[in-house]
Amino acid sequence: MRAIILGSLLFMGMMLHAQSSDDIRATQQALKDKGFDPGDVDGKNGPKTQSALREFQKKQNLNEDGKLGPQTRDALGVKPGSASTDMKESGANLKSGYGHGGKDIGHGSKEMAHDVAHGHPVEGAKDIGKGVGHGVAKMGEGSGHAVVNAAKGVKNGVTGDHKDTSK
Repeated sequence: MRAIILGSLLFMGMMLHAQSSDDIRATQQALKDKGFDPGDVDGKNGPKTQSALREFQKKQNLNEDGKLGPQTRDALGVKPGSASTDMKESGANLKSGYGHGGKDIGHGSKEMAHDVAHGHPVEGAKDIGKGVGHGVAKMGEGSGHAVVNAAKGVKNGVTGDHKDTSK
């Protein structure tokens, strides 16, 4: 029961604080333009980006949490990505998670076949179990990220706050 509650809290936290790489790139560029150093404009919310964001928040008398909340977004002049961008990122999350997960499952199957062929069925069972376990974990992670981005896309599409440039 505890694991379910903790998992739910983690998922809700991801939903509240998820940012697409386009949002992060826009944030990094805005920080650079305002004289703060987020490192490379690479779409990754790393330690330098978070530190630059905290410095900006401090200077603006905002909550210094290193996250791009609505007040920080407004102060930076950064608009959220379009619904189309969020949905594309959701698809990329699924493709990556299932691609890597499938490879892990295939690797476990190959190892199992090798072990069984050499008279080690128990080791083979362990290998397929490890492959499936790792593979499903990667698929779950990709699905989790996809859900977060799809939810953002739906929200952006429904509220109509964002211009969809994909047309």
